[in-house]
Amino acid sequence: MGIYQLLLSLPKTLLVILVLGFAIIFIVANDPPHNICRTQINHFKSVQKGTLYRDPKIKTRKKPLLSILIENCKKYSSPGSCYGLFSKMRTFIGDFKLIASDCYKSFSFIPEVKGALLSVYSLMIHLAWGGTPPKHYDKLGWFSEVDISLFCLIKKQIITLYGKEILLNQEQKIFRKLPGAKTMNLSAIKETAIVSENCSLYPPL
Repeated sequence: MGIYQLLLSLPKTLLVILVLGFAIIFIVANDPPHNICRTQINHFKSVQKGTLYRDPKIKTRKKPLLSILIENCKKYSSPGSCYGLFSKMRTFIGDFKLIASDCYKSFSFIPEVKGALLSVYSLMIHLAWGGTPPKHYDKLGWFSEVDISLFCLIKKQIITLYGKEILLNQEQKIFRKLPGAKTMNLSAIKETAIVSENCSLYPPL
């Protein structure tokens, strides 16, 4: 007896149940229901519209606000030009509370989140360093305690989401691009740069 004849021989009620069961399995396999992590991540993305992601409703803004603030801070490299970026980054990281720690692995796959954290971390190392290698006692540049607290917060989030190896690799990429650092060895650069500052002295503000 073939499958077709077997199905025809089944009671109609049982046949309907089987068909519905296979239909549900097919739908779930091709479009699995949202799990809690996906729901949290989608909510985070909606909150970040306009900041981490461009908001198409704002016709006059061609880029996400965070990208604009990074460019402005990089261009002028002053407390005033970077204030907006630092303030927005603190809010941005504060929104991480929307993601449960169990969902961090999925959350870390968002390229815009990783890009924002690494970009601002790199920029802050450059800003603290300045145009020439700073003296050890002057390695914080014009940064205030609030700025350093933010730097340490970004550092902590990078380690939490991506691991210490990613952080160290990023730092080494930056070190060789710092003005006047070509003649210095890596340990000397690290000791002179803001990355050697003890973050335990700067609790989150």
